Amino acid sequence: NYESRLKSWYDLRKSLENADIETKCVEIDKWWQKAPLVNHHLHILDSENWPDPWQLLVENTYCEVARAVGICYTLLLLGVTNIELAEATDETGNDVVIVLVDNAKYILNYWPNTVLSNTLSQFRIKRTVSIDNIKNKI
Repeated sequence: NYESRLKSWYDLRKSLENADIETKCVEIDKWWQKAPLVNHHLHILDSENWPDPWQLLVENTYCEVARAVGICYTLLLLGVTNIELAEATDETGNDVVIVLVDNAKYILNYWPNTVLSNTLSQFRIKRTVSIDNIKNKI
């Protein structure tokens, strides 16, 4: 239910307040990878209409874009601001939505437990989306 999702998300953020950026990225990605995925919910080019973080948890409907937005919200609330949200193609030709942190040192929202083993050269970036609309919803 919403209350348990909200508490879990709060506990995650609280546990990472003093963690280094690598730990934050790994644990945030691990937490959001558990979100049940649907094919389509949010559109990558419609950031003005994306839900705020609490509405996202209320809706409990996550596509790759929604999960990436949730990752961005979590990072921003923990003070991590060197973030890019990107639509890309991976090396096998699959379209993906990834979160790049610290000048793409960390790549989140791709595959469970791969934050540290990905490299940007594995992806062809199609477009990046401004983080400003995400920041404004917090």
